[in-house]
Amino acid sequence: MQLDYPQGGSAALVAALVRGITKHGGQIKTAAHVTQINSQKARASGVRLRNGETIEATCAVVSNTSVWDTLALIPAGVLPPKWRAQRQATPACDSFMHLHLGIDAQGLPHDLACHYIVLNDWEQGITAPQNLVLVSIPSVLDAGLAPPGKHTLHVYTPGNEPYGPWQGMNRHSQAYALQKQLRSEVMWQALERIIPDIRQRTTLSLAGTPLTHERYLRRYQGSYGPAIAAGNAIFPGPKTPLKGLLCCGDSTFPGIGLPAVAASGMIAAHSLVPVHQHQQTLATMRLAS
Repeated sequence: MQLDYPQGGSAALVAALVRGITKHGGQIKTAAHVTQINSQKARASGVRLRNGETIEATCAVVSNTSVWDTLALIPAGVLPPKWRAQRQATPACDSFMHLHLGIDAQGLPHDLACHYIVLNDWEQGITAPQNLVLVSIPSVLDAGLAPPGKHTLHVYTPGNEPYGPWQGMNRHSQAYALQKQLRSEVMWQALERIIPDIRQRTTLSLAGTPLTHERYLRRYQGSYGPAIAAGNAIFPGPKTPLKGLLCCGDSTFPGIGLPAVAASGMIAAHSLVPVHQHQQTLATMRLAS
């Protein structure tokens, strides 16, 4: 199966978003951990950062964190209890295991592909824990991602790693290190079907777990996102019961994945614009065409 790959990696996508924001007068604040969404007079008024700083909202607060992480930022009593309970009960997809590798590329086949998919047991299906493994070798397409004679690899189990076995573990413990090794083995075995001597070629190896997702990406239980099945329910829109608070991201319509998340941001932004401005924009587009 052929998957898309952005030239320059995911950093190129971030850079493009940064250019779009700053081009239109926006500001980006990094290392700004939000600890609370503030409200005044039944309206979202801004956010409080971990360092104690408060950023006031002039129009609205837009949260692109998951539904569970967003709820955790809103103090008790601000949202209707029934609405909060319904959103909190949103089913969650499982998490990921990751391997990030640097390997010696000498002697590898010249027709090495960028992407591979390994399904261990067709009968279990793609959602069974550790049954599906995806492999990306982006330096095959973008040589600038690795030193000469090397390759970078990303191997992962997509949305089928349960959080339960990891819950409550001390990331600095020997038990955690051992479990990372054991739960990574299925990815090494998948790699060996593509590059049989992969273990001997590896010069750098980093493993990620659901706790890695939870810590560095601030994802609830390291989840891939809401497990809302098509035909059973639909992802909610951007609006919330708290005036001035909008949501976007993979917990809102259209759902999970980069294109869908980008569209959810557009929907949230458009919901802040009066209808007559939409009409003016459409009229301008018709004249331009």
